[in-house]
Amino acid sequence: MRFETARERFEPLVDRGSDLRSAFGQLLDQEFTYSTGHLAAVLNTCLFAPSLLTFWFVNGVLDFSTAVAIGAVASPGGLQVRLIAYLFLVPTFLIVRVTVHLLHPVHRRQVLSGSCPTTQLVSLDWFSMGILATGFPLAIQDLGPWLAMNGVFVVGLFVAPRVVDDDSAGTVKLLVIATGSLVFLYANYGGTVPVLPEPSVILGSVVTVRLGNGTTQWLLRAFNSVVLGPVLVGLFGMAMNRVLTRPELADIPFAEYALPVRDPDSVVLASAASGTAFYLAVVFLLTGRLTLIP
Repeated sequence: MRFETARERFEPLVDRGSDLRSAFGQLLDQEFTYSTGHLAAVLNTCLFAPSLLTFWFVNGVLDFSTAVAIGAVASPGGLQVRLIAYLFLVPTFLIVRVTVHLLHPVHRRQVLSGSCPTTQLVSLDWFSMGILATGFPLAIQDLGPWLAMNGVFVVGLFVAPRVVDDDSAGTVKLLVIATGSLVFLYANYGGTVPVLPEPSVILGSVVTVRLGNGTTQWLLRAFNSVVLGPVLVGLFGMAMNRVLTRPELADIPFAEYALPVRDPDSVVLASAASGTAFYLAVVFLLTGRLTLIP
């Protein structure tokens, strides 16, 4: 009698254990199903994709080579800090992206059900900009060459195509991009080549315009401060988002493969500001330096 009573008491627990074991097995089978499981959603679609690794490498090479060329990196130490930040860029972005999706009530239900949200809340393109945009004041200290190059771009990309036929507009824009780039290089480095005339003689006094050291240092502190840095980089990203997605640029031959698709201002601002905060945190961890206000 006692044996039967004990058996009757433990039998529901045994059955519950069997049900749990069966459910766990089914869950594992579902999770490792490529197209429907939660693991697929997390690793291969909305939260992570192999293309992020391509972005990590290709964009890194392009961004850092460009930053060095235009003078956005002041010293080897600054370049080293930015490289270390870039190594941790994608893992940090994934944590931010997962957190944002899981905090959003609708997206949380979609992700936990194994599907992906259709609305983008953060962007890796603009998140990564925070690492290098903090050096932007260094790049524009020699403001003259930038003014000369952008003057060529404004006239050649936005004005000249309006007075030529549509068939020639694409070719004209490609020539303008090449010309503007050459003007920038000549204005910056033409004075160091003995066989070339002084840039100010050809381009005028605009190429001699230069920000003072005090102004440059204040801007650099502002872009690298906790209070203003994320806001300034976010606003800079919003401006670039609007300029680079103009229809005048989209129809340039081959440009569709390089230019971004216009993102909502909220996505750009949040992503760029978050990326800047991430970079400033890396700087603090590596150097112990932190600027609250410029």
